[in-house]
Amino acid sequence: MNTKKISLSWMSLVLILVLLVGSVNAKEDFKASSNKYIGLCPCSNQAYDIVVQNIGSVQNSYTILASGEAAEGVTFSPDKLTLIPRQKGKFSVIVNSACNIRGDSDLEIFITADGGLTRVLKQTLKFSQCYDYSLQQGQVVEEIGESIAFLPQDAPYSLCKDGRKSIPVLITNNENFQNKYKLFLDAPEWAGLNTYGVSLGAKTSGVFLINLDLADVEGEFNFKLDTVSELGKVQRKNNIEVNVQDCYALELDLKGKDTVCGGEERSYDVSIKNPVDFGKNIKLFLDAPEWASFGNNTSLYLKSEKEKDAILNINPNEEISGNFLVKVSALVENKIMFEDQIIIEVIPKFDCYKADISTRTSITHFYSKDFYPAKIRNDGIKKTNYDVGLEGPSWASVTPKNLELNPGQTGNLNLIINPGNDIEPGTYGLKINLESNDIIYSKNVDIILKKENRLVKELRAGIMRYQYYSYLLILIIVSVIIFIKPIIRIKNKIKKGYEKHKVKEEQIRALKLARKEREEEKRKKKGLEEKEKEEERKKELEKKKKEKKGKPQFKKIYIGKVLVYVIIFIAAIVFVGHQNRLFNAKYLHVYIRNLFYGYMYYILIGLGIVIVLFLLLLLYNLISRKRKRKKMAESKKAEKGIKKGKRWRNKPSYAIAIFVPIMIMLAALTYLNLFDDIGDFVILYSYYFGFGIAILVAIILLIRFYKPLFKFLRE
Repeated sequence: MNTKKISLSWMSLVLILVLLVGSVNAKEDFKASSNKYIGLCPCSNQAYDIVVQNIGSVQNSYTILASGEAAEGVTFSPDKLTLIPRQKGKFSVIVNSACNIRGDSDLEIFITADGGLTRVLKQTLKFSQCYDYSLQQGQVVEEIGESIAFLPQDAPYSLCKDGRKSIPVLITNNENFQNKYKLFLDAPEWAGLNTYGVSLGAKTSGVFLINLDLADVEGEFNFKLDTVSELGKVQRKNNIEVNVQDCYALELDLKGKDTVCGGEERSYDVSIKNPVDFGKNIKLFLDAPEWASFGNNTSLYLKSEKEKDAILNINPNEEISGNFLVKVSALVENKIMFEDQIIIEVIPKFDCYKADISTRTSITHFYSKDFYPAKIRNDGIKKTNYDVGLEGPSWASVTPKNLELNPGQTGNLNLIINPGNDIEPGTYGLKINLESNDIIYSKNVDIILKKENRLVKELRAGIMRYQYYSYLLILIIVSVIIFIKPIIRIKNKIKKGYEKHKVKEEQIRALKLARKEREEEKRKKKGLEEKEKEEERKKELEKKKKEKKGKPQFKKIYIGKVLVYVIIFIAAIVFVGHQNRLFNAKYLHVYIRNLFYGYMYYILIGLGIVIVLFLLLLLYNLISRKRKRKKMAESKKAEKGIKKGKRWRNKPSYAIAIFVPIMIMLAALTYLNLFDDIGDFVILYSYYFGFGIAILVAIILLIRFYKPLFKFLRE
């Protein structure tokens, strides 16, 4: 009995334990669900739900925590949830994202029951642009009414500088929810917005205006329009290019001055150019003498940046003379007048082609064929072709028959006189006629026919027969006169050279004998060597002093030769450059002035460097001379037997005077950090430094070799 009771009790205990374990497992069981990918907007406070269901048998409470990249901006509402068996509940996940976030972010959500059972949800938060809106510029509006007809324009704005205008801007909300937008404009003070904020519903548009006051404005401008949405803080930026011009600007160009001949017809192009981006109507007016007029229509339309020519015709009478002002006026859009003018100098037709005939008025002729020249000069202002004619006896003629001359040019005519022996002696009249442009210019010449004396005739014939021998004789006489002195000089130089050669040979022989005698004397008189050396040194010093005193001076003749060479060299450069069209010698003074104005800074730097280096060279020469003098003085004292203690020669005052300023300058440059700037300056202007150094080297060489140079110039 007792055994049965014990077994029953143990079985009951095991059954209770099994029931207890099953009940515990049922209480802790739950499930949670949500989407794996969550689409969100940046710069927002959006929320989504996580559903939790208690699938246990007893009531339980749940807490929620977040982890991962997006955990910092995540909160939960509520933070704790209590559910009875089979009941569902939900947590709201509130995401407060940054405005600049883009792309995907990972999020892990841990849900834990009171008993410790935990479920994990892994999600990906996808952030995309959710506050899309657009801006679009429109065509300029002249007058603003109750409604505005918006016409889009993407090109820059070209506006006139008068009146008030407005640029409409269309703003469109592309999202399915309402948003507000703030407006900002960075522009000159004459441009402003009509509002600074716009509120738009879902999928709607609105227009705001940029008002312009263009009364006294001209030039190119770049406006910066910025907008920011209230939700999402999305920013849009537009650059608006505005070119404000003088719509009535006009370029009227007419030749400033001209010279015409009376009776001559001439036309001039009046260039009319529209320099701006606006078309305009133009009317032309003329204030001039009655013989000037326009040859085409005086009303025209010019498109933007186009050019047309109006024709101005003139036709003065043949007798008109003087200067006349012809004024052309252009009226633009019946508002603004532009003017230009030309001065017409009218010369009478006779003076325009005037020919001056220069020849003898009376010619004595001796019944032989002969030629007599006549010079024709064009004293007019036009290039002219003269028809040459001759009125007179048949045995007189003229060549050539035509002569073309430029203004101021001279040509030649030949009068051919060949009378027969049967013509009676006497005076015959000739008339030279030059015809051009229906005008005749004449000159009368009298031909006096005479019988020539036989002796005079033969003498003249002899002279003509032997004229070339006479020319040769004259040439020989002139050559002898010119070259007789150089020939005598050459002869004297040869003679002097031969005599010098003989003297040199005798001197060489005497020097050889003297050398032998000195060698014998040296052997005998070794004790007198020091005295002889001292005498030689004195002689050398005296010779150097004499050389210094006898240095060639800058005489006027040397300076004159140098100036002549320099002038010839400069003239050759100018001639070669002008002939090869490297420059125009007429404007040489302009080139020189522009060179000095444009490169004055660099020229001054180069001259300053050259002067400093030249002063340093002079200082070096001065120091070297002092050293030589000290050495010579010490050598003299040593030879005289004067012994003194060694002095400290390494401490001259000039070394201190140079070393101390250099150290101060280096310390100042180091303190001010100017070494980099100096290095950049030297690299940037290395060409000019090189040019200055080259000039310095040339000056040094000139100083070093000035004696041979002046000797060469003197010769």
